[in-house]
Amino acid sequence: MDDSPADQHRIRWAPIDLAVFTSFFLGAVFLITPAAFLVWRFFDPRLTIENLSVAQELMIQGLMNLAIVGFILLMIKFYGGDITATLRLTFDRRLPSMRLILGGMFLAITVTIFSQYFPGPETPLEKRLTTSTAIIAFSIFGAFFAPFLEEIIFRGFVFTALADIEGARTAVPLTALLFAIPHAHQLWGNWPALGVIFVVGYVLTVVRDRFDSVVASIIVHTSYNAMILGMSLLGMALSSGGTR
Repeated sequence: MDDSPADQHRIRWAPIDLAVFTSFFLGAVFLITPAAFLVWRFFDPRLTIENLSVAQELMIQGLMNLAIVGFILLMIKFYGGDITATLRLTFDRRLPSMRLILGGMFLAITVTIFSQYFPGPETPLEKRLTTSTAIIAFSIFGAFFAPFLEEIIFRGFVFTALADIEGARTAVPLTALLFAIPHAHQLWGNWPALGVIFVVGYVLTVVRDRFDSVVASIIVHTSYNAMILGMSLLGMALSSGGTR
């Protein structure tokens, strides 16, 4: 990467580190969901995977993200590295914060316009967002928690590790692809939407690489999610008002 002072305190990742992380990531995906389901099933024997509420799904997603972030922090501490330097979480006043916020908003508007021309079938997630409680829970998680945790995972660790091993040019598209894969279960069948997620992930990774800062991609990601959710809620409100 660069030769900044922060590089002296960060971990240089090796292929074995990426392999260990991948193993833990897959373990978290395949173990946390059934474990949480069994706990809820104990209190509600009639519960099935198919009728999990949006709030329950978000809790599972949040637990997985927290577990993965926790594992990344443990890896850094195991090697004796500096967490903020390794994850590029240091805030630089030279970051053009307003431009990054506006960039996230512009990306959201562009994606929304694109989606109008290439509509896809209703996704499993959209079918579940039918109550105000589900919409509010999804909005809070999507606007405040998901961007921070996902950026630490994908732009903080995955991109940095891939860049250390293969170089930034290869790491950018690979990170974008790996970012899109976990969203597949929410958007399954809507291939244009999955393509959009890849493009968004690509832009976020380019921002991370360009500014050498995960804070920059967190700002864009948060702005993007907040704008998407805001436009969606506004559209639902207008649609609801028009049907009265």
